[in-house]
Amino acid sequence: MSKPITEDDFIKSYNLDMGKVLFYTNYLVIEIAEGVNFDFEKAQELSVLTKLHFEGRPFGYISHRIHSYSLQPADYMRIKEVFPNIEVFAVVTYNKLQEASVKIESMFFTKGIMSFTKLEIAKAWVKEQLA
Repeated sequence: MSKPITEDDFIKSYNLDMGKVLFYTNYLVIEIAEGVNFDFEKAQELSVLTKLHFEGRPFGYISHRIHSYSLQPADYMRIKEVFPNIEVFAVVTYNKLQEASVKIESMFFTKGIMSFTKLEIAKAWVKEQLA
């Protein structure tokens, strides 16, 4: 039986130029800001915070796509270089274009990316995968 989703495991949020990042005990939720080009360099900036919060422990990454932005799918091939302890990757989408993008991005991330239409379900899935 799965546990109910609570915010008890929330640790800290950051408002960065690239967007908002919320850290939980074993995962993060990132909301990239409107119009940002999220690339390898921005991922490296984010990795400083993941190293601080997760200290080498496996973690989940949830991309909550509430804004329109661009990213470099080929950079996913280098994701383990930036986030060596990333265990699971989830994306929350809200339209068909975002869903199509996730399918393309999944080809570049070797562990695969799970797509969801609700943040709460993505959080529950990430928690379950990390349990």
